[in-house]
Amino acid sequence: MKRIALALCATIVSLCTTAQGTLQKRLQGSPMIDSLVNEVSALDGNPDVSYYFDGKFHKTVCIFNSLTNDFQPTPITGDPQKDAQNHIRDSVRQNKINQEHKVYEAIRNTCKALTDKAQESYIWEYHRNGVDSVRYAIAIGEYQNGDTLTTYQHQREVQYYNAPELLSFRYDPYPYNDGTPWMAKGYGYFKYEYTPDSVYMPKKDFVLFDKEAYTKLIQPILKQEGITSRQFYVYHDSTYTIVRKKNWKDDDFMLRVETKEPKQMKSETHGTVYTLHSRAQAYAVLEQIVKTTWDYLEDNSDFWFTFHPYNGYRNRKLNELFESKYLTRVPDFYHIYIHCFGEEYNILIVEGKGDMLIPAEWAVVKSWKNGNVTYDKRALKTLTPKQAREKTMGFTIHTRQFEPFDEK
Repeated sequence: MKRIALALCATIVSLCTTAQGTLQKRLQGSPMIDSLVNEVSALDGNPDVSYYFDGKFHKTVCIFNSLTNDFQPTPITGDPQKDAQNHIRDSVRQNKINQEHKVYEAIRNTCKALTDKAQESYIWEYHRNGVDSVRYAIAIGEYQNGDTLTTYQHQREVQYYNAPELLSFRYDPYPYNDGTPWMAKGYGYFKYEYTPDSVYMPKKDFVLFDKEAYTKLIQPILKQEGITSRQFYVYHDSTYTIVRKKNWKDDDFMLRVETKEPKQMKSETHGTVYTLHSRAQAYAVLEQIVKTTWDYLEDNSDFWFTFHPYNGYRNRKLNELFESKYLTRVPDFYHIYIHCFGEEYNILIVEGKGDMLIPAEWAVVKSWKNGNVTYDKRALKTLTPKQAREKTMGFTIHTRQFEPFDEK
C-alpha cells in the first residue's frame, strides 16, 4: 500500500515538472531544488512546497528534518514471541533512521552543490562525537533593477535578503537527548525561496479573488459519483469568549486564524466536507484540482493567494492545498484543506468572514454558535464526537531552534 501511495503522490508532483504553463515555468527556480523535493518525497520526508503572491511571486520549499539516536538492537530476551516483536520494531526503527540520514545528506549535498553558483554564501559545520551543528546560507543571482543583496550576521547566524534565490539550512543538536531509542538527537530546517521580481506590485493594482469563477471550475470535480458531502457552520461574536485549554487536545477548535487589524467583532465560517472512500479516486480528484488551480492562476494571478500543489493526504492532519483572502481591510477568507484517516479521504472547503474557526469535531459538527454545539445526526451514526476529535486532531510540526554545538 505504501508503494501505491508514493506512486500516487508522484503523480501530483509530476504536475509541477511536466506540461508546465507560463506561470509554473517562471516560478520554477533551480532544477536542483525540484530534484531535492522529489528525493525527499520518495523518502517520506514531506517537503512543503508553496507558491504565493503578496505583490511579488514567490516559490518556497521548506523541509523539516530530525535525526534520532543511532540504532542499537534490542537485547535478546530468550522469549520467542517478545524477540520476534522486538525484531519487527528494530526493523522499523532502522529503516526510519536510514531515511532520516538520507534526507539530511540530500539537503546538505544540495546546499554544497549550489554554493558553486552563489553570489555569496556562508557555511559553518561543527562535528564532535557524532553530534552536529550545521549552518548554510546561500544567495544566488542578483536583480538587474531594484533591490541589492544585503547581509545580516549575528554570531553563527547569517541571513541574506534581496536576491532572486535564497537558501538556508540550520541543524542543531537536541540538548535534552537522553540517548534512548526513538529520541531525537537533533533538528534541522531547510528553506528555499525563489522570488523572480525585486519590486512589489502596487496594492492599488491588486484584484479581488473571483471565488465564483474558481468555484465553477472545481465544483464539477467534487460532484463526481462516489463523493459525498456535508456542511458545518460556525458563528462567533464578542458576546462569547473562546478559552484556550491547557491541553490542545481539549480545545474547541483545531484551527483558529484570528483577524488582526481591523479586528472583527463577528465571525462566520462555512465549511463543506467532501468525502471519498477510494484511494485511487481521492488522488485522481486531487490531481484534477491541482491542474485546474494552475490553469486558473495562469490567467488570474494578481490576487493574494497561497498554493501547495505538492501536498498530499496525510493521516489525521489537515493539510492546506489552496488559500486566498481579500486585501487586509476586507478580511474574507477561502481555504481548501485535504485530510486522510484510514481509507477515508476528505477535502474541506472553508470560507467566511472574520476569524476562521474549524471545530475539533468538524467531522460530526453541524453548527457551533457561541459555544452551543449541534451535531449532525447522520454523521453520529458512524462516529462519536470523541472519535471525531481523535481522528481529526492531528499534530502540526513546529520548527525548533537550539544553540549550536561548538567549542568554547
